[in-house]
Amino acid sequence: MSSHQQTLLFFQYQRQIFGICTCCGEFFRLSDCKLYQDAKAPTDWLDKIAKEGRRLDMQEIKIEEKLDLLKEQSREKGRTTANKLVKQVDKVFHPQKLNPDDAKVIFHPVDYVVFNGMKDATTEGMQNIVLLDSEKHTTEGKAIQKSIMKAVDKGNYEWITLRVENDGSIKEE
Repeated sequence: MSSHQQTLLFFQYQRQIFGICTCCGEFFRLSDCKLYQDAKAPTDWLDKIAKEGRRLDMQEIKIEEKLDLLKEQSREKGRTTANKLVKQVDKVFHPQKLNPDDAKVIFHPVDYVVFNGMKDATTEGMQNIVLLDSEKHTTEGKAIQKSIMKAVDKGNYEWITLRVENDGSIKEE
């Protein structure tokens, strides 16, 4: 008989040995028992492996936290570098201290509508709306700019906020 068969036979016999609980008087199988002592059992190889596994898990958590921090630092460094490069190229928004992410291109009657502060995490939302336009050289272009300036100066405009709902309907606020 092989050692494998002997082991199986041993465990099959364990199911056939019964006892009676001294506390409640119920029958139980020896194979269902969980034996324990009040004193701590000596450390064996399986305990050592489990302890080493927990130590490795803790190291992995620390490494992941460090990696997340490094990723965030890299993102911030990349943002800073990108902003510096954009400032060198951007001749429209940065000289006016405006964030290009706040701008919406419309080209007519003005080039841009800038919702100043909309994308700035340090402010509490939009500060103002800027109508940004390049200098016009034609008579018609100058007349349009002058007309817009008059309307804004006199408060001769109306602001309506519309929201597009998830179902596609549009509602006025």
